[in-house]
Amino acid sequence: MEKHKDDIALAVSILAFALSLFATVLGELRADDDKQRTVRSQLTEVLRGLMSVQMEHAKLMHESKDDAMYQTTGSAALGQQNGFLLDQAFYLADQVPHLVTTYEYNTMAVAGANAGNVLAAEKYYRKAVEVAYSPLYRSQAIRAYAMFLFAQHRFMEAREQFALALRQPLGRDNLSRQNDAVTYQSWAWNEQHLARSEQRARELYRKASDEISGIDVEFLRSAMQQRLNWLQENRSWAPAFPILNSDAATPAISSAPR
Repeated sequence: MEKHKDDIALAVSILAFALSLFATVLGELRADDDKQRTVRSQLTEVLRGLMSVQMEHAKLMHESKDDAMYQTTGSAALGQQNGFLLDQAFYLADQVPHLVTTYEYNTMAVAGANAGNVLAAEKYYRKAVEVAYSPLYRSQAIRAYAMFLFAQHRFMEAREQFALALRQPLGRDNLSRQNDAVTYQSWAWNEQHLARSEQRARELYRKASDEISGIDVEFLRSAMQQRLNWLQENRSWAPAFPILNSDAATPAISSAPR
């Protein structure tokens, strides 16, 4: 009888220990989840700040085009702001990489390129490709990376990436045709203006036009064809660094070397 009581006491002790251990582990997991949610929220705010800086810079360039001194001073100040926000974004993103999306990595890549930090920019352009969850997002992320490579005069690598973007299994619906048309015209512009390859550019512009002609929404088709024609005719227009889902880019923000 006494042994039976001892066995019961031992079982109760083991159960109590197991419950205590479970509660401790569960508490730590919840604390870790709370920490990750906090970091994720902070990253969202920092990225919002980076986008605001990009918009402020575009506004500055437009409004101060006749005042070079003010433009230079304003660009320098925005460059500093871009720089410290970028450092925060890099730090926070590395804390919760599984919670960062393709568009967010691309935002950091663009900001890094604008700040002159091309090593960080390349890292995050690659990250954007890596985490893309659909063929469309992957195609857009690869295209952005290809445009970045062209800006670095790494033409062979850039061409390989553009070709890879076009090989993504997208289908032949309007959205897919729009995406491929933008990819062809982005590639064409870079060949024409950076690689100085007029023959390649003409062929790529033609392919972009072919994709546009297959879009059965008249307003979209007309707008894209006008845009394509404008790109071919306006040789003075120059994008800085590539963003997703676009053939253009945000203006470069100057800052101290990083």
